[in-house]
Amino acid sequence: MSMKTYISSLFILSLALGMGLPAMAQVVGLPVMDTAGTRDPGHVEFTPGFVLGEDSDFLGARATVTLMDELRGFIDLGRFETSDKGNNLGLQVGALFSMDLTEVCETALRGTVYYANTDYQDLMGADVMFMFSGETLLDDLYGYGGAGIDVSKRKVYTNHSEINPAVALGLTYKFTNKFWLFLEGDYVDAPFAAIGLSIR
Repeated sequence: MSMKTYISSLFILSLALGMGLPAMAQVVGLPVMDTAGTRDPGHVEFTPGFVLGEDSDFLGARATVTLMDELRGFIDLGRFETSDKGNNLGLQVGALFSMDLTEVCETALRGTVYYANTDYQDLMGADVMFMFSGETLLDDLYGYGGAGIDVSKRKVYTNHSEINPAVALGLTYKFTNKFWLFLEGDYVDAPFAAIGLSIR
């Protein structure tokens, strides 16, 4: 089995397993929904998306601006709703730094901070993740993933802090140079799923 075939099979299997599990994690903002490669400075992207979980969901959009070839920043804004019907705006800001570590795939370091205030709780946190991405066997279909840690603090009646592993695996399909569809499965304390459309 070639390396390209192995990577393609791993992406598809992992995504299928992630999408099939029950979702329980509380998420603020869109998940990775990006590849690890570089962009041209000044490049702007807009990505509406939806994140589904058993305890919460997020419906919103991301604006991404490339500051340098290797560095881009982004901001997510949308509706964060919990299972107890508390809902309000959710905000996430972050950055992605592409790193040329290997010829096998693209690599990057990604970090975010997020915050949401609902009728019943305050939720804030940050995460950092090492990312990779690359082509699959199918034309215009790319796989990506990452692993790292997430630190969150939730305040309901008392403060509750957690440190959890964060894992993401996804596929993106390039319809045209302007439109990219993202499907992603993630795990932070519990699994959740996301879909989005990147307009470049």
